[in-house]
Amino acid sequence: MVITSVDDTSTAVSNGCHVNFISWNVKGLNHPVKRNKVLSHLLYLKVHVAFLQETHLKHTDHARLRRNWVGQIFHSKFNGKAKGAAILINKNTPFIVSHTIADPNARYVVVTGSLFNTSLILANVYAPNWNDSTFFNDFLNSLPQINTHQLILGGD
Repeated sequence: MVITSVDDTSTAVSNGCHVNFISWNVKGLNHPVKRNKVLSHLLYLKVHVAFLQETHLKHTDHARLRRNWVGQIFHSKFNGKAKGAAILINKNTPFIVSHTIADPNARYVVVTGSLFNTSLILANVYAPNWNDSTFFNDFLNSLPQINTHQLILGGD
């Protein structure tokens, strides 16, 4: 799999198949108008995998990200309207999930699986904006099978 960067999106190529990735700090998705604009823009960009940070959605509110083009939603677990990380996968993207890790402090979500017969780790992190070595050690230690899977990391 080869990843090339184009502006704010990246494209991965495997066996001639293109996958568009985007990482976006959305600074809150509680307001329905903003949520619709963000999700419509992702559809317009033809994004296959979206890494969203600062969703500010409670654990129970992530279903609001469901749209006809969204096939899978993975998100951090949190009961407050702050922080938040989510990974949205287009329904036409043949990603097969095998394991998910959701940070209870709403800082990251890690999904292990395969795409086009390539073993992947999709990781999305909303990191603290100060040097928090404990957080970074915990996050890096949470990444499973780093030696046997390709890592695609999005975040802020």
